Amino acid sequence: MDYSFLDNEIYRGVPLFKIEDNRNGLPFFIRKYTLSQDHEPTFHRHEYMQINYVYKGKGRHGINNNEFVLVKGDIFVIPPYVPHCILPIPDNVMEIFEFEFIPGFINQSFDTEANTTSFLDFAYIEPFLVCENQVRPRLNLTGTIQSGIEDILKEAYAEYTAEKPGFALLIKSLLLKLLVLVGREFTSQLESSESFPIFQRHREAILDAINYIRDHSDEDLYADEVAEKCILSPSYFRYLFKSITAKTFTEYLNDIRINKALELLKSTDNRVLDISLETGFNNVSHFNKVFKLHTGLSPLEFRKRAT
Repeated sequence: MDYSFLDNEIYRGVPLFKIEDNRNGLPFFIRKYTLSQDHEPTFHRHEYMQINYVYKGKGRHGINNNEFVLVKGDIFVIPPYVPHCILPIPDNVMEIFEFEFIPGFINQSFDTEANTTSFLDFAYIEPFLVCENQVRPRLNLTGTIQSGIEDILKEAYAEYTAEKPGFALLIKSLLLKLLVLVGREFTSQLESSESFPIFQRHREAILDAINYIRDHSDEDLYADEVAEKCILSPSYFRYLFKSITAKTFTEYLNDIRINKALELLKSTDNRVLDISLETGFNNVSHFNKVFKLHTGLSPLEFRKRAT
């Protein structure tokens, strides 16, 4: 599975961590750490997947222009390239277990295990639902599932620190078990929420629409046209689209177009007019306006700073 579509040009200035920054070239990294008041949080991204579990205390998590309180039992996933930041809460100390891995570490298993689909829903689709307050920005584990996940994490950490023969293979098996259990719990909580009927009935249609928009963003594209391809009424399509992406159709389309324009401004000498047309804007004045709303700069100012 290719995750490069998450590498948004707008966030290229945010520090990007690589798995090799952590340890010995292994495709995964495990640690336990304490977040205290003297922690200096900074927004950052990473090329790998990151799973965090709160063992103790309370803290905050900033992601998708939102901030959420974290408590014991919370487990949350940070997909590759998504800016985020974990912050302390006054008079609280939070203990976190962090499991990082490159997607290739488990890709073969993802291709063959149907159960991991529910985990991918949790990791990639669920964060988009947060802005509609339909699904929480993390799972809170209690009872049997909490103790089961904690046992897996403890065993994985023990294997990681001991480095006995075959430890990487055993950690991979523990990670896959973790992903399946988290995916099942996500599905269980989703099914009991009010958002489930929308999510279940129209998941594939909206994901197909998103792919269609990405493939045809340089063309004249209208919400009604895409709604027709999804066999949905225009008004219902707009409602579903915003529920899942947290953006209107136009906002989402403009995000894609501006990201392409940023790349072209950096990598080519094409005129601004030509770039506006190439990325789907038929009016250069409108392009300039949308570009400045997204970046705070005019296209020429951005090009000057980028070169």
